[in-house]
Amino acid sequence: MQSQYTQSEIVELTKRVTKSYAIPVADMTLTDRRNTRLNCDQILTERGLKLVHDDPDQLVIRDVLPNNDLGVGIGGPVVGAGTAEDWLDQIAGVAGVEHQYFSSLLAIDRVIGFYGISLESAPPSISRIRLTLGPASPQVRGSFQLEKLYTRLETVAFFSEVVIYIRNDTIRCMVMPRLAYAALTERIALLGRVIETIGQVVSTPSG
Repeated sequence: MQSQYTQSEIVELTKRVTKSYAIPVADMTLTDRRNTRLNCDQILTERGLKLVHDDPDQLVIRDVLPNNDLGVGIGGPVVGAGTAEDWLDQIAGVAGVEHQYFSSLLAIDRVIGFYGISLESAPPSISRIRLTLGPASPQVRGSFQLEKLYTRLETVAFFSEVVIYIRNDTIRCMVMPRLAYAALTERIALLGRVIETIGQVVSTPSG
């Protein structure tokens, strides 16, 4: 069956197709990486001005903090009270059995954007992650196969599109282990930004 579109039209249509895959960082130029982060910041600024505060001077964009923003790390909700900002899976991994890495209700005065992932542990034990919306994961926001990183000895990938969560969203991250591992041994760091009002974490800049 012959396509009804020309090649140039397909190129333009591809820009409109939703994309959900991980890009090994070595496949990206420094400009690509910078533009991905800038795109995340731009989306957060647009959403933040609508949902958080309409005065840009009252907003700050910062890195995602695992415990502060998502309840991840030593002393997180599974193992008791604490404040350690550490990307550690609190659940023991069973090969081929998906489990919840974290589930977090986003505060009313924040918007989060995730643009990539970093896997520090060796040997790498995660085959896939899914970022979903809602406490029971009714809607998948992103599904990322990670094993292609390991064959190239890479640990960092950027997402094809920024995954955004707005206030009152329940962010849920599900992981599929390919190897068994003990609780609090697997490090799965999501690369992302948060926009919120100044003063909650970052104080008003001087000058």
